[in-house]
Parts: sequence; C-alpha cells; structure tokens
Amino acid sequence: MSDFTAAQAAVVRIERAEEGRWDLTVVSDSGVPMGHGVHLFDAAQDDAQDEVAAASAFVAQYGFRFERDAVVQDGPDAFWAPLLDA
Repeated sequence: MSDFTAAQAAVVRIERAEEGRWDLTVVSDSGVPMGHGVHLFDAAQDDAQDEVAAASAFVAQYGFRFERDAVVQDGPDAFWAPLLDA
C-alpha cells in the first residue's frame, strides 16, 4: 500500500481540519507527506483518545505503529508521534 520504506517514514501528524474532521498524514523523515487519511466523528465523541485510536488504525495500514505516550501536542489542534515498525 505504501510507496516508501520504513526508514523514510518518520511521523504521523494529526490535525483538526474543521469541526468533526481530523486529517491524518504519514510524513517522511525529510518532511514530505507520504500518505493521507481523514477521521470523521460525531462532535460528542471528540476526545484525544478517539483521534489517537483513529491515527493508530490509519498508520497500521502502512505497516507502522506508534506509542500512545509519545504523542506530542503541536499547537491547539495538532499532534504528531514518531512511527515505529508494526
């Protein structure tokens, strides 16, 4: 499914695009977006655990995982985490 190697994938980025939508992006070690997904949700379910679970399922499609305690906030509605091989 991916067109890059494990050595190239560096992080997953989770950003609120609009109310009810989070954009999920696999970013290479050189900063190039390599894969993109969208997580749509009910506003009543908008919590950090929901976005992290969605990002975890998203990166698993590419053969990666990340540690939940490694998620770093990068602004009010943006997060990232370093990727590991699954």
